[in-house]
Amino acid sequence: MPNILTEPRSQEKTINDPDVRKSLEAILNDQRSGVLATCFMDIPLCSQMAFAVDEDLRALIMVTPRQTAKYDNMSANPNVSFLVSTARNDPADPAQAQALTATAFATELDGERRHRAVTLFTRKHPNLAAFASASANAVMELRIGTYFLVDNFQQVTRIAMG
Repeated sequence: MPNILTEPRSQEKTINDPDVRKSLEAILNDQRSGVLATCFMDIPLCSQMAFAVDEDLRALIMVTPRQTAKYDNMSANPNVSFLVSTARNDPADPAQAQALTATAFATELDGERRHRAVTLFTRKHPNLAAFASASANAVMELRIGTYFLVDNFQQVTRIAMG
């Protein structure tokens, strides 16, 4: 088991760094869900969400019914964050788990962009194909501003889109 950092450490990288891309791809392709954080009138809301990532790692796709607080929140305030964690509720998690937070701007997709996003989403979540395709549901793109990767308990890497 690696030693846990007792003091926070931070570094800056870009998404163009091959090692960074490899880490992001591993987390975003292996995990099937994460936690969406929205906010309206200074009241935060967190929602467990299935997601897919686009090939260039610059956008996340998720689907939600329009009649939800999270949809209302994103419509009123499109600035969101999304957390994906590799934690497994294991005693080794503090030293071994990674947490990836994306700050993003949420937009509802329509037309051809919606169709492409639904295709991407259902490749990762075939059991949600009918849900993703339903016209009553919004297909949301979270355009990434910055990633923050935390590993080894307190090692924080800020990843710019470069």
